[in-house]
Amino acid sequence: MAAPGQATDVKFVPVATSAESIESRCGWEGITVKIEIFEAGLEGAGILSQEHDRTETLGKENIFLRFFRQWGPLSLGSKRVGLLWLGVVCQAATVGITQPLWLVRITPPNLPTFSVPDFDFLWPLYFSLLVILVVPRPGMALHWAILILAGVFDQYRLQPQFYALAVLMSVCVWSSWHSFTRWFLISTWLWAGFHKLLSADWFGHASYWLVHRAEIAGAEDLHVVIAVLIALIEIAVGVLACVKPRWATVGCVLMHVGIIFSLSPWILNWNESVLPWNLAMAVIGGWVMWTTTDLWPKTTAQRAIAVAWMVLPMGFFVGWMDHGFSGVLYSDSLPRGQITTVEGTRRISGWGDLHVPFPNERRTLRMYFEQSSKPGDFLHISDPRYFLDDQFFVLSNSSAALEISEMEFYSGAAAISEGPGFGVGLDELRAIFGLRQAGVKMLRRKPGMPIYAVVFTPQNYEPALLESLKGLPNIQQIQLAGTAVSDLELASLRGLRMLTGIGLDQTDVTDEGIRSLQGLPYLATIECDGTAVTEECLQQVLDR
Repeated sequence: MAAPGQATDVKFVPVATSAESIESRCGWEGITVKIEIFEAGLEGAGILSQEHDRTETLGKENIFLRFFRQWGPLSLGSKRVGLLWLGVVCQAATVGITQPLWLVRITPPNLPTFSVPDFDFLWPLYFSLLVILVVPRPGMALHWAILILAGVFDQYRLQPQFYALAVLMSVCVWSSWHSFTRWFLISTWLWAGFHKLLSADWFGHASYWLVHRAEIAGAEDLHVVIAVLIALIEIAVGVLACVKPRWATVGCVLMHVGIIFSLSPWILNWNESVLPWNLAMAVIGGWVMWTTTDLWPKTTAQRAIAVAWMVLPMGFFVGWMDHGFSGVLYSDSLPRGQITTVEGTRRISGWGDLHVPFPNERRTLRMYFEQSSKPGDFLHISDPRYFLDDQFFVLSNSSAALEISEMEFYSGAAAISEGPGFGVGLDELRAIFGLRQAGVKMLRRKPGMPIYAVVFTPQNYEPALLESLKGLPNIQQIQLAGTAVSDLELASLRGLRMLTGIGLDQTDVTDEGIRSLQGLPYLATIECDGTAVTEECLQQVLDR
């Protein structure tokens, strides 16, 4: 120990202290304390600093890991992620096939729900799909928002494949969607079959066209059998999905793979925009069925969803539900529209560069008419649904579709100076097909014009064919000479208000049958040589 006043070198192990505190603790006066901080002390301080930085970095990394575990693909599990990515690829492919549909267009025009600014949705849709791959839950919500908004901006985009794919992606993201998706699939399959069985168009021109396009020999004889078979397969898969979901997996996969093969370039080479949808239905839909544990809905919400999916498609028959969301797939019993202009007539149809059919609804047909026509043009909406009548419109000077009566449409009472003198009705495909299959001759004044005359022969006449004439609203002349037409059957022609002449030579028609035609406004000629029709009756009917 040094004497008072003597300088002493003191070495301390590096601690967080100061010379003043050492002097205070020692209680020595006059001693100079020298503190040497070793390099080891400096290195120790550096180690503490590095450790603090590392902890901070690990903390940030943990935040990102926690975020991705909660919101990223890792939160779904490898199986769901794989299915989700398949759904994203299918949706991206569908959007890619139909690219012009998502852009602002001139022809065909966009069909906005109300006045909205021009906006392209193509890249926002792609962006939302990319977000789904990174953060599935927020991305899926964003995708739904953009998809719905795109439909509001243009109802041409209300095609079932886009929204069905969104449902299939959603069940991969949210397990709570399992029951919702399962009953969506059941509804789609069951109603697709039911609508076909209830559709005269499906058993007529629709199935014939598919069989003929597939180049299957004997389409005239086989198309009805194939039509029944397709409908029953769809219903069978739907029933299995209700009672034996795992069995339905096999039916689901086989049916949708069969649809893909049928629509492919090897057979029909048609409707390519639904190919990705059918792939997703086969894989994701099959997975939904395979993983179903509860056969019937257990909660009130699940029961309400199941009932809604099964009941809402019935609204199609009264115009409350769009056909694309009611399981009306290929059955073709849809409203159709034809516009009459000064130049002639044109049907409202889709496809072309959009690669989708026109969304044939009474609402969208009227919207298209307002967007694409000139004042004075006429629109006829032919609707085959039993509970709904045809509609007739004329376009006003303010480009609004004004509904008019059938008589005003055909007579020209609602015509204005800028437009055509009268409207021309739409010839129904089901009527043309039935008459053509029976060998009935139909005449047009020139290609593209409506059918104005039909000729029956004793060999091809059938009473049921007269009902088909109601689908030819512009018919003016009917030749029934020599046929077995009766008075009662002749009465079915009372709805042909454009009829001007009818040939009944050498038939069994009497005055009773002729009087049933009284009231037709343009009927001027009735040929009835060799019949029991009296001159008095003819004058009574024709002299108005």
